[in-house]
Amino acid sequence: MSPDPEESIAAARAQVEQTREELGETVEALAHKADVKSRAHDKAGEVKARAESAADQLRARAEETVEQVRSKVAPKVGPVAEQMRARAGPTAEQMRAKAGPIAEQLRAKTGPTAVQLRARSQELAPMVRAGAAALLLVAVVVMRRRRRGRA
Repeated sequence: MSPDPEESIAAARAQVEQTREELGETVEALAHKADVKSRAHDKAGEVKARAESAADQLRARAEETVEQVRSKVAPKVGPVAEQMRARAGPTAEQMRAKAGPIAEQLRAKTGPTAVQLRARSQELAPMVRAGAAALLLVAVVVMRRRRRGRA
Protein backbone atom coordinates (compact mmCIF):
# COMPACT_ATOMS: atom_id res chain seq x y z
CA MET A 1 0.00 0.00 0.00
CA SER A 2 1.27 3.28 -0.98
CA PRO A 3 0.65 6.28 1.15
CA ASP A 4 -2.14 8.52 0.03
CA PRO A 5 -0.70 11.69 -1.50
CA GLU A 6 -3.32 13.86 0.17
CA GLU A 7 -2.49 12.40 3.58
CA SER A 8 1.20 13.00 3.05
CA ILE A 9 0.49 16.57 1.94
CA ALA A 10 -1.64 17.14 5.05
CA ALA A 11 1.07 15.61 7.25
CA ALA A 12 3.70 17.80 5.61
CA ARG A 13 1.52 20.89 6.12
CA ALA A 14 0.99 19.99 9.78
CA GLN A 15 4.71 19.50 10.22
CA VAL A 16 5.41 22.86 8.51
CA GLU A 17 2.86 24.57 10.78
CA GLN A 18 4.41 22.99 13.89
CA THR A 19 7.87 24.06 12.74
CA ARG A 20 6.59 27.62 12.17
CA GLU A 21 5.16 27.75 15.71
CA GLU A 22 8.41 26.47 17.21
CA LEU A 23 10.39 28.94 15.11
CA GLY A 24 8.10 31.77 16.20
CA GLU A 25 8.59 30.85 19.86
CA THR A 26 12.35 30.65 19.36
CA VAL A 27 12.44 34.05 17.65
CA GLU A 28 10.30 35.52 20.42
CA ALA A 29 12.64 34.12 23.09
CA LEU A 30 15.69 35.49 21.25
CA ALA A 31 14.02 38.89 20.86
CA HIS A 32 13.29 38.97 24.59
CA LYS A 33 16.91 38.14 25.38
CA ALA A 34 18.09 40.85 23.00
CA ASP A 35 15.76 43.49 24.53
CA VAL A 36 18.03 44.56 27.38
CA LYS A 37 15.90 47.58 28.30
CA SER A 38 12.78 45.46 28.79
CA ARG A 39 14.69 42.85 30.81
CA ALA A 40 16.22 45.57 33.00
CA HIS A 41 12.77 47.04 33.56
CA ASP A 42 11.42 43.61 34.54
CA LYS A 43 14.35 43.05 36.91
CA ALA A 44 13.85 46.49 38.46
CA GLY A 45 10.20 45.61 39.09
CA GLU A 46 11.21 42.39 40.82
CA VAL A 47 13.79 44.17 42.98
CA LYS A 48 11.27 46.88 43.88
CA ALA A 49 8.69 44.28 44.90
CA ARG A 50 11.24 42.48 47.08
CA ALA A 51 12.31 45.77 48.69
CA GLU A 52 8.71 46.73 49.44
CA SER A 53 8.09 43.33 50.97
CA ALA A 54 11.21 43.59 53.13
CA ALA A 55 10.21 47.12 54.22
CA ASP A 56 6.74 45.90 55.19
CA GLN A 57 8.25 43.06 57.23
CA LEU A 58 10.65 45.44 58.99
CA ARG A 59 7.85 47.90 59.70
CA ALA A 60 5.73 45.12 61.22
CA ARG A 61 8.63 43.94 63.38
CA ALA A 62 9.34 47.50 64.51
CA GLU A 63 5.69 48.01 65.48
CA GLU A 64 5.73 44.78 67.46
CA THR A 65 8.90 45.84 69.25
CA VAL A 66 7.44 49.26 70.08
CA GLU A 67 4.33 47.65 71.52
CA GLN A 68 6.44 45.26 73.62
CA VAL A 69 8.52 48.13 74.98
CA ARG A 70 5.41 50.19 75.72
CA SER A 71 3.77 47.33 77.57
CA LYS A 72 6.88 46.85 79.71
CA VAL A 73 7.68 50.52 80.31
CA ALA A 74 4.20 52.09 80.64
CA PRO A 75 3.42 50.70 84.11
CA LYS A 76 6.72 52.03 85.41
CA VAL A 77 6.63 55.40 83.63
CA GLY A 78 3.00 56.28 84.42
CA PRO A 79 3.43 56.94 88.15
CA VAL A 80 6.74 58.74 87.58
CA ALA A 81 5.12 61.00 84.98
CA GLU A 82 2.32 61.86 87.38
CA GLN A 83 4.86 62.75 90.08
CA MET A 84 6.75 64.95 87.61
CA ARG A 85 3.57 66.75 86.61
CA ALA A 86 2.74 67.36 90.25
CA ARG A 87 6.20 68.77 90.93
CA ALA A 88 6.36 70.82 87.74
CA GLY A 89 3.54 73.07 88.77
CA PRO A 90 0.82 74.59 86.60
CA THR A 91 0.65 73.81 82.92
CA ALA A 92 0.67 76.40 80.16
CA GLU A 93 -3.12 76.27 79.92
CA GLN A 94 -3.49 76.84 83.63
CA MET A 95 -1.13 79.80 83.38
CA ARG A 96 -3.14 81.25 80.47
CA ALA A 97 -6.33 80.86 82.47
CA LYS A 98 -4.80 82.81 85.35
CA ALA A 99 -3.21 85.43 83.11
CA GLY A 100 -6.35 86.07 81.05
CA PRO A 101 -8.21 88.26 83.57
CA ILE A 102 -5.01 90.11 84.48
CA ALA A 103 -4.31 90.85 80.82
CA GLU A 104 -7.87 92.19 80.40
CA GLN A 105 -7.38 94.52 83.37
CA LEU A 106 -4.13 95.80 81.93
CA ARG A 107 -5.72 96.40 78.53
CA ALA A 108 -8.51 98.37 80.21
CA LYS A 109 -5.99 100.53 82.13
CA THR A 110 -3.59 101.20 79.23
CA GLY A 111 -6.15 102.45 76.74
CA PRO A 112 -6.53 101.65 73.08
CA THR A 113 -4.15 99.32 71.31
CA ALA A 114 -2.10 100.19 68.23
CA VAL A 115 -4.62 98.42 66.01
CA GLN A 116 -7.47 100.42 67.50
CA LEU A 117 -5.52 103.68 67.09
CA ARG A 118 -4.69 102.85 63.47
CA ALA A 119 -8.38 102.17 62.75
CA ARG A 120 -9.37 105.44 64.40
CA SER A 121 -6.76 107.38 62.39
CA GLN A 122 -8.06 105.83 59.17
CA GLU A 123 -11.55 106.99 60.10
CA LEU A 124 -10.32 110.54 60.79
CA ALA A 125 -8.06 110.84 57.71
CA PRO A 126 -10.75 112.23 55.33
CA MET A 127 -11.78 114.84 57.90
CA VAL A 128 -8.18 115.93 58.45
CA ARG A 129 -7.66 116.28 54.69
CA ALA A 130 -10.83 118.34 54.36
CA GLY A 131 -9.74 120.60 57.23
CA ALA A 132 -6.28 121.06 55.70
CA ALA A 133 -7.85 121.94 52.34
CA ALA A 134 -10.17 124.46 54.00
CA LEU A 135 -7.24 126.05 55.91
CA LEU A 136 -5.22 126.28 52.69
CA LEU A 137 -8.17 127.94 50.93
CA VAL A 138 -8.51 130.48 53.73
CA ALA A 139 -4.77 131.22 53.56
CA VAL A 140 -4.95 131.77 49.78
CA VAL A 141 -7.94 134.10 50.12
CA VAL A 142 -6.24 136.13 52.86
CA MET A 143 -3.04 136.46 50.84
CA ARG A 144 -4.95 137.66 47.75
CA ARG A 145 -6.81 140.27 49.76
CA ARG A 146 -3.57 141.56 51.20
CA ARG A 147 -2.03 141.87 47.75
CA ARG A 148 -5.02 143.79 46.43
CA GLY A 149 -4.81 146.12 49.35
CA ARG A 150 -1.16 146.94 48.58
CA ALA A 151 -1.52 147.41 44.90
